[in-house]
Amino acid sequence: MESFSAPVVKIDSPVWTFVIRVPDAVAEKLIPKTTDKRVICTFNSKISKPCALMPSGEGSYHILINKKELRELGTDIGETLRVALKPDTSAYGMPMDEEFRAVLDSDPEGERLFEALTPGKKRTLLYMVGKLKSTPLKIQRAVTIIDHLKTTGGQVDYKLLNREIREQKR
Repeated sequence: MESFSAPVVKIDSPVWTFVIRVPDAVAEKLIPKTTDKRVICTFNSKISKPCALMPSGEGSYHILINKKELRELGTDIGETLRVALKPDTSAYGMPMDEEFRAVLDSDPEGERLFEALTPGKKRTLLYMVGKLKSTPLKIQRAVTIIDHLKTTGGQVDYKLLNREIREQKR
């Protein structure tokens, strides 16, 4: 595990707003040339989450943090956080809910299509299920995702998938 302290920085990005810059010495220890940049981040010993070491464009790396996490930590832009990073050795770079696993186990074709996706698409679909709190909703969302993959021949059309999810809510 690698630890450091660094301030929360606001960046100019249309997608992400807040980052924490990772010292080069820490990033170099965590990024072997043969694996991806997925890590488990722990902020102030309070919040732990899977994330990625993102290139900053200047030859160094940063990690993303969102407004909700900043509120939970009771911190703001410019304030320093204690950060601990360790390599993420999970299969998908984030946890798979048991409901999603059960849906895959019950549908070999769906599992084959899911496993053929890129790591980033797998993480996005896992997040879409994992953010839900209710077990029945998680199962329904996982089934919708797998049905979507089967309908599209293993492709993810996010616009169509989001429409299918909205229709399930009705």
